[in-house]
Formats: sequence, C-alpha cells, structure tokens
Amino acid sequence: MSTLHLADGDTATTAAQCARVAPGGSDLLVVAFEGSPARWLDGWRTAVGDPDRATFVVADAAEWLAGAPRARIDSAAAPDTTVSTSLVDSPGNLTDLGVTLLDALESHDAADARTTFCCQSLTVLLQYSTTDEMYQFLHVLIRHLERFDAVGHFHLHERAHDAETVATLRRPFDRVRSDGEAGDD
Repeated sequence: MSTLHLADGDTATTAAQCARVAPGGSDLLVVAFEGSPARWLDGWRTAVGDPDRATFVVADAAEWLAGAPRARIDSAAAPDTTVSTSLVDSPGNLTDLGVTLLDALESHDAADARTTFCCQSLTVLLQYSTTDEMYQFLHVLIRHLERFDAVGHFHLHERAHDAETVATLRRPFDRVRSDGEAGDD
C-alpha cells in the first residue's frame, strides 16, 4: 500500500508521521533529501523502536563522503541496526534515484523482512522535475513497492503546489491523507 500525505506545514515528513501511516516494517528505506537522516532515524526509534535495518538515499554526496553525516547517522542507530547510505548525484535525476531505490528494494527483499519506504518530500523532488516526470516516476516506483510487498509513504507540501499538480500526483496512490484527519497530529 502506498500513501500520499498532503501536509499543511513542513516541507518534509517526520519519522513519526511515516510510522503512523506505515507501521510494522522492520526494514526502512528513506529518501532523505530534506533535513537530517540521523534526526529522522532518532524520531523513528522514539515512535516505534529500533529497525533491524535502515537505508537512506541522500543527494549531498560531498558532505556525506566527508564522513561527518555518516558518523552522525551511525551514532543515532542502535548497535544491532544495520545502516547504509546510498548517494545520488541530484534529486533531479529521477533515473538515478529510481535505479538506486530498486537496488535497495532488492537488497531489503533478500533480507526477507517487510520494508517501509518513506519519501520525505516530493516537494523537494518537484523543484527539479516536471509534474509529468514526477507522475511517471511515482507510477513506476509504486509498482516496484507493490512487487516487493513494501509499504510506501510519500509526503507533499500541498500549499507549495497548484491544484492541478496535486490532483495529478494523487492518482497513483492507494490512499491520500491530509493534515487534520483523524489520527494525525
């Protein structure tokens, strides 16, 4: 199941929002182009406990390769959590992002655990791509999530986009939630 979360507030989703919509995964796959992956992992641990495995896809390769952020995320993880980081050159290269996510899904599938996928911010991706490109990307990605029995949660800052963009991006999802619905904080 894939859920689009239309938010009124922050550009990127928090781990607690993702955990509420897609609980139960012992493996995490997170597209983290906004905010701190270490802080996100800490939020997940607070909301639902330690995952067995967490993979973060990030775009700021220069900073990650320097080592400081990688050390921070490793220190945020529990000792028995396997953490990996995949780098993409740019949030605008949806082909590179898609291949990276497919590789990660295959790796998680080999571990034989249900994967919870969280895309922190479609709003960030839309700064680099057209609505049509994003729709096509989401359509393919969601089919891959279904194939691997992964649960997907995608976040979109609704007020940052026109009504036509939001309507187009709603279509590939199994369900759409908005801030203020029952159960949202």
